[in-house]
Amino acid sequence: MELYEKIRNIREDKDIKQKDMAKYLNMQPTTYNAYEKGKRTISAELLKNICTFLNISADELLDLKLNKSPNDLNDENTQIINKIKNALLLSQKRN
Repeated sequence: MELYEKIRNIREDKDIKQKDMAKYLNMQPTTYNAYEKGKRTISAELLKNICTFLNISADELLDLKLNKSPNDLNDENTQIINKIKNALLLSQKRN
């Protein structure tokens, strides 16, 4: 489903009229309608304002599923940890 379709569906699910969205976003209803029909590109700033009005996160609206937790390691960190582990193992074998 396209972004503009998701926005329309969420707006309709929340019983919000296009004219109310347009008023909040400070644009003409015909302009807002063009966004919901996919005829205009939604900027990051507009997306932020839409999310605020609809009380939904951009992650949810964009179907972003971030699986990484802050504790996940990138490749560089993993390599460093492995070097430390190997150094510790060598140290233990010497003792």
